[in-house]
Amino acid sequence: MDVQKLRADLPFGIQVSSLRPDDLQSGEIARELRDLWVQHGLIVFRDIDEAPEFQIELSRCFGPLEPHPVQELWVAGFPELISLASRPESGNLFEIDGQRVANWIPWHSDLAFVPRINRGGLLRVTQKTSWGGETCFSDQIDAYARLPQRLKERVEDLEILYQLKILDTTRYAKRHHVELLRASATLQALKSRVDTDFPPVAHPAVYVQKETGRKVLNISPLFAEGIVGMDREEGGALLDELVDHIDSCPSYRHAWGDREMVLWDNWRMLHAVTGGPVDEVRIMRRTTIGGDYGLGRALTYADAV
Repeated sequence: MDVQKLRADLPFGIQVSSLRPDDLQSGEIARELRDLWVQHGLIVFRDIDEAPEFQIELSRCFGPLEPHPVQELWVAGFPELISLASRPESGNLFEIDGQRVANWIPWHSDLAFVPRINRGGLLRVTQKTSWGGETCFSDQIDAYARLPQRLKERVEDLEILYQLKILDTTRYAKRHHVELLRASATLQALKSRVDTDFPPVAHPAVYVQKETGRKVLNISPLFAEGIVGMDREEGGALLDELVDHIDSCPSYRHAWGDREMVLWDNWRMLHAVTGGPVDEVRIMRRTTIGGDYGLGRALTYADAV
């Protein structure tokens, strides 16, 4: 395999080319890949086998896999692999800055709205759209390093309050004037449970990556609603400042090609999806790498901002 920087001006990310199925039988290569992942946070695999068996075996180099709880998403015969599809007749539709788009998802860490956060994911496209639908990544180790000293001191011992909400009702969406025009069946089903089944949670605003000792600015803009222990106005202002800082940091936008997979560390990388055409199909396949960094905690509804 060939290992290169993902982009000369990025402080994170690498690309690995020409990795073959037989390579995964080598414990040495698996350890090298995991070390690269811990160090760089994001790996773009190019010129690789697109078989589902390869995606699953490659994912296992980085940790145990978690089957998705919704079996309807499973790829037939592969419970570790899910298919995520958006179609013209279904899926979420948004209006953002006057443009109608499908598939838009803002910056987030997976499962920030529950105490237990999975370690990562490995994603590939099986059907892409003619434009948009790019997957974007931003590194929160780099984001912490770029924080002004006054903010580093202010957020050191704080916790961020998260709560699952329908996308256009989140604090982030309201700031960016996002309107949900049509909700998918999954989102519609969630509406009846959001206020009863998903109490708020807290995650530290900063934590230390165990393997390297580097500090991580641990903020997921989507579903972040305030600062634990601060009133709405003060906590909201600080949260907005931190999210604006994240928006200003370098990011990588992946325009999907053939024979590619992208792996990210969900404990330090934010990801997002740019909106795409409302009249085209987009299909992705993904594995989920399990684990928990062990720092989230459940709150009660009375704790919500």
